[in-house]
Amino acid sequence: MNLLSFTTTRGTFALRAAVLLAASLLQPFGMMPKANAATALTAEQIVERSWQLYRQHTPAEQEQILLQTTKDSQATREKTLVRWTRYQASGEQVVIKFDSPAADSGLALLIDRAEREQQQMWLRLPSWVKARRVQGERQAQYFAGTDFTFEDNAELSGEATERYNYRLLDASKNGWWIEATAKNPSDSAYGKREIWVDLDFAITRIDYFDSNLGLIKTLQNIELKKFPSGGWRPDLMEMRNQQEARLTVLKVKARQFDSTIAGQIFSQEFLGD
Repeated sequence: MNLLSFTTTRGTFALRAAVLLAASLLQPFGMMPKANAATALTAEQIVERSWQLYRQHTPAEQEQILLQTTKDSQATREKTLVRWTRYQASGEQVVIKFDSPAADSGLALLIDRAEREQQQMWLRLPSWVKARRVQGERQAQYFAGTDFTFEDNAELSGEATERYNYRLLDASKNGWWIEATAKNPSDSAYGKREIWVDLDFAITRIDYFDSNLGLIKTLQNIELKKFPSGGWRPDLMEMRNQQEARLTVLKVKARQFDSTIAGQIFSQEFLGD
C-alpha cells in the first residue's frame, strides 16, 4: 500500500486495525494459528521439532525391514533385517542385524549415540569373532551394499542438530526447504544436505551433496505414517544414488513400540549372539 492509498483509506484502515486488535484480545494466550506459529520458527527449530515429534511416542521400538537394492538393469537383491532403537534423553542407540540372505546372516551394526558428543559405531561381519570400531573416514562408506552410509544410518532416528548450521531456503504452503552444513567439516562426509519438511514436521526428502556441491543421492520418505498426537514414521524409504546409478529401498514390514526392549540388546556382545 503506498502513502496516497493509505491516506485516502485511513478510515477503513483504522476500522480494520480495531477489529484485529479485538480478535487478538479474544485469542487465548499461546493458541496462535498454526501458520503463524510455524513461520516464527528458525530452520534449526524446524528440524529440532521434527525429530522431537519423531521420538515422542515410545522409549524404544523394533522394526522388521525388507531391503532391496537395484543397480542399472541388474536383478534386484533382497535382504531382511531387524532394527532396534532406544531413545535416550540426549541421543539414541540403534542395533541392526541381518537375517537373510545366508551370506549376510549375522552381519550387525551397533550405533551408540546415547551421548551424541561421544558417538560410537561397532560393526560385526559374519566372519569376525568380535565387533570392530567404525570411525573416521570409514563412516562415509556405504553399509552392507546399500546406498546408506554408516553416517546415514546414524541419523535415521535423530539428527545431532548441534553439529550443523541450518538455513531456510524457502517456505510454502507445503512446508519448508532447509539447507544443512556441518559446522566442523570432519563431522560429515557431505558438503551439504537439503531437507524438505512438511507442515506436520515430517521429513519427506533429503538431497545429499559432495564437497564440490554435486548431487550424490536423494532420500524420499514415500509412505509416511502420521499420528494424531503428532509425530511420524516412514514405512517406505527410497534412496536413489545418482553417482552410483543404484537404488536402495527400505520397506518396514512390521513395527512394534515397546518400552521393555532389554538394555543388553544395545551392546557389542549382542552383535555376536
